Amino acid sequence: MTDYYQTLGVSENASPEEIKKAYRTLANKHHPDKGGDQAKFKDISVAYDNLGDPQKRAEYDQQRQFGHGQQFHFHTGNPFGGADPFGAMFGAGGSPFPQGHPFNDLFGRARGGGTMRKNRDLNIQCTVSFVDSYLGKQLEANYRLPSGKNQNVVINVPAGITHGDTIRYQGLGDDSIPNIQRGDLNVTILVQPDPMFSRNGDDLYTTLFINPIEAMIGCKKSITTISGGSMDLEIRPGVEHGTEFAAGGNGFTNVNTGRKGRFVTVINIRTPAIIDPALVARLRDINADINNIS
Repeated sequence: MTDYYQTLGVSENASPEEIKKAYRTLANKHHPDKGGDQAKFKDISVAYDNLGDPQKRAEYDQQRQFGHGQQFHFHTGNPFGGADPFGAMFGAGGSPFPQGHPFNDLFGRARGGGTMRKNRDLNIQCTVSFVDSYLGKQLEANYRLPSGKNQNVVINVPAGITHGDTIRYQGLGDDSIPNIQRGDLNVTILVQPDPMFSRNGDDLYTTLFINPIEAMIGCKKSITTISGGSMDLEIRPGVEHGTEFAAGGNGFTNVNTGRKGRFVTVINIRTPAIIDPALVARLRDINADINNIS
């Protein structure tokens, strides 16, 4: 299991403020837009995603403490061809028996006094990359039931799934009590953050950094798409910081309607530090000319 505390360089007893401070320091140091290591930045983002959320941190701490309990083993398939650069990481989502231990009602009586109609549901979590949540992914899972048996299931993660969505598989849960219906398997999908892309509804967002000169005179830039391709973008002269350029039909697929959102590029005007005296003098002359424009 990855040690997220070690990734962020904090102790297991670190406060939320200490975790946030460590994340910001490391993210600023390793951000790809600042020449940092993209893989390192991704590890840092995943660590903070798990430790920065109190519930996820509690679940992670529980997994670290009871890591030799019930185990789930997963094998990743890649329906899109080529090598799978992401893999799949899984963990038990807290207790797999949210309604209590399966043997509490061994004699077939529910807590409310009625007859039990089926065994209990099992809950597990599946972590996929941001790219996988956009494209969709197929995962083969092998996990151990409370009865001691092994169970296989093919998890079809649909394109456009959102962080926290749950996929239910009927009849693949607990089977400890014979002669009654098996429980269900609930797979909660956790989506890792991405250093280049983000999501708002069904819209896919990325940020384009340009300098002030490019913002004033306009420029043509090539944008990397989430599928690895490129898209040319014409930036008009005088563009403002925060301006959004949207391309319809290139965002996330809505899992309910099948419609796709937008691919939105947000302009970020980044000002470089100029220390060369000759260049500073030229820029001053240009600035004076700009100020004289009526």
